Amino acid sequence: MQTLSGKIINHDNSFNGNIVFDKKIISIEKTQKETSNKIIIPGFIDLHCHGGNGHDTMQGLKSIIKMSQYHLSNGTTTLMPTTITSYQTELLNSLDGFDDYLNNNKFLTNISGIHLEGPFINSKKLGAQPSKTISPSIEFIKKIQKIAKIKIMTLAPELYGSEKVIDYLFKNKIKVQFGHSIADYDCCYKHMKNREVGFTHLFNAMSGVDSRKPGLVTAALKHANFSEIICDLIHVDEANIKLANKCIKNLYSVSDSICATGLDDGFYKFAGHNIEKKHGKALVDNKILAGSVINMLDSFKNLLKINFSFEEAVAMTSFNASKYIEETLIGKIDIGYFSNILVLDNNLDIKEIYLYGDLV
Repeated sequence: MQTLSGKIINHDNSFNGNIVFDKKIISIEKTQKETSNKIIIPGFIDLHCHGGNGHDTMQGLKSIIKMSQYHLSNGTTTLMPTTITSYQTELLNSLDGFDDYLNNNKFLTNISGIHLEGPFINSKKLGAQPSKTISPSIEFIKKIQKIAKIKIMTLAPELYGSEKVIDYLFKNKIKVQFGHSIADYDCCYKHMKNREVGFTHLFNAMSGVDSRKPGLVTAALKHANFSEIICDLIHVDEANIKLANKCIKNLYSVSDSICATGLDDGFYKFAGHNIEKKHGKALVDNKILAGSVINMLDSFKNLLKINFSFEEAVAMTSFNASKYIEETLIGKIDIGYFSNILVLDNNLDIKEIYLYGDLV
């Protein structure tokens, strides 16, 4: 049993208090006066992350573990390693052993499941994704499911065959996200009328807000309850982050981090491309953004930098994402919740990280 004292900040309130916890939070006592200069927040939840510190999801289980450890060291206590558009054999090789590792390391890892980004995406909206798109296929998904727990899938709803795949994903409790798509508003709304659809890196690699031909962005802003957004302040302008937050009740930040995150500026490989990391950006051919080079702590600091409140920043880096993936015991500091806790100093630097109550 352990204790922490400081300013406790959740998505909906903040107060000075003392926490008693082991794997879960046992008790919380509010105090009138500030007992320390510690800021205590829920661990970050990142539902879209390709890599970090030189490692990449597509390099296999060893790299997935190492990238998860890098992001854990920067406060991400729940991580969704994310694939790229790839052929089936490549995905099977990269995810080999994933479920076995997860089953043998429950409460010892921050890895939660897999986010499949592609390969059922539109070749006209690849961004930095490889040209390995294929037609939507339930059999394709079933083969991946045999070795890896898919929790989220990004696809383009306009592709022929996508409706059956979307039905299958919902029946199997896999979250459906629209992205890398040129779908029009009507195509999106057809699926959103009765189902909870998410959106992948909102504003990026998707049809937008055309005055006469509204697309994914319009559908998201008008109807979505959940969407991810990259808050590196490069992919999306501050004004659009605030617009999205105004329209989408449970907007949440993701890193979309790649292998170059945490490393020096220079040249790296991502998705088969030669990329250059320079001045906080990762670019293909000096023009196409290839994911981001931030972690979730950077996202949290960026949100505060553009005048989101502490509570709003906590909502967008933990609580809203926990609601989306329907994990009811993370994303908040409250009695009975898992003790995934970050302790920050007044400079917002991390001083302590707890994963299921264990000091990292």
